[in-house]
Amino acid sequence: MDRRTFLRRTVAGGAALGIAGVAGMALAQGGVRITRHALPNGQAPLLAPGKQLRVVQLTDIHVGWGTSADTLQTALAQAKLTRPDLLVLTGDYLNHSLAEMDTLRAWVRKLPRPCIATLGNHDHWSGALPIRRMLEQEGIPVLSNESTVLDVAGQSLQIVGVDDGFSHRDDVDAAFRNVARPEQALVLSHDPKTADKIAKTGARIVLSGHTHGGQFDIPGLTSAIATAAGIRYLKGWYLLGDTRLYVNCGIGSSIAAGRNGSTSSEMAIFDLG
Repeated sequence: MDRRTFLRRTVAGGAALGIAGVAGMALAQGGVRITRHALPNGQAPLLAPGKQLRVVQLTDIHVGWGTSADTLQTALAQAKLTRPDLLVLTGDYLNHSLAEMDTLRAWVRKLPRPCIATLGNHDHWSGALPIRRMLEQEGIPVLSNESTVLDVAGQSLQIVGVDDGFSHRDDVDAAFRNVARPEQALVLSHDPKTADKIAKTGARIVLSGHTHGGQFDIPGLTSAIATAAGIRYLKGWYLLGDTRLYVNCGIGSSIAAGRNGSTSSEMAIFDLG
């Protein structure tokens, strides 16, 4: 593994970009932060005028030795309490192998519905086909360079799932092939770097994960490592032309180490409209 890859897979940090009109508030509860984001229709033209929708995002679960059972249960309980109209999962469900598949299945089975997912790099490294099959058996569609239209809370919502770019499985053209109005789609993409390609389609909202916010919040050092690793999108909001990208710090950990500060475990709530 070269130095650049090592840096990208371990720690990175940096300041998130604030976006006018998009409000965020972090609440520390049981070791998992809840961040809240309000996107009016003018900023997220996904819904008909006067309509509202609550989308909750969970990402980077990393079931395995890097994520404690307490963290998994806290995330599950908080997801239920938020009463989402739609729960979205943006990849990395297992850590390094399929050994924890039964634990993952039991956790997934209790998640709120409706729920939709896409895959991350650790899923491809662990076994993407069995993970996808399990999610779909539990009633969770998986979008791998695909799109679909869901009836959510009595309204139609176009959702695009771009497969993981870090493991070179992304195909943005295929994902948007059947999307007539990209600007009205909610896009899920594990690797935030893929948002550079997605922005060219005209999509307005992209939800990602992958970075863990840098894993460790060490002022000065974390951001320096991120810069050295060439990581531009670490955590929070970024504006790419007309496209708004949100990078969620995620729930679990891929290494045997804790999370701290602004890189601690996160569940994100998006109130659209």
